[in-house]
Amino acid sequence: MTSHHARAVVGSAADGLVLALCGALLDHPARSAARRRLYLAMAGVAAVDVGVAELPALRAALVDGVPPEQMSSEELAVRLRQGVVVGAWGLVLTVVDGPLARALRARGVDRPHLLLGAVAGLGAALSTLPSWWRQADELAAVDRATARLDEELAELLDQPAG
Repeated sequence: MTSHHARAVVGSAADGLVLALCGALLDHPARSAARRRLYLAMAGVAAVDVGVAELPALRAALVDGVPPEQMSSEELAVRLRQGVVVGAWGLVLTVVDGPLARALRARGVDRPHLLLGAVAGLGAALSTLPSWWRQADELAAVDRATARLDEELAELLDQPAG
């Protein structure tokens, strides 16, 4: 598994976790300490997700002095699709939350919004993972090809002239 694949898993997990936390918010009163902790957790998940995504560029900039590359149009398209998928799961959660939460509460579920958020979050994570994984495969292949070219170039430069 490459760092690109780890990023795919972290990105999908973050998508699902944020959606689950959004559902959990509704189990707590507005302006309560519990809601503030959940907002803080959502911000933390988002910060970790961004940090993991930007770590290679940050490392290249700090260690090697290489300016960060711009996002490719393919990566932008993947991110846009992922955002639409997670947004769709959020919309489904919004539509079904009220009636299903009432039904679950009537059946004795203590935190129905958390349960519904967790289901929607799991659905979002599982829906986004295949696309992130395909992109990770492509990026890993590019990294392998670049490494091979670098090795070939190094061999050529190490050969004696003449």
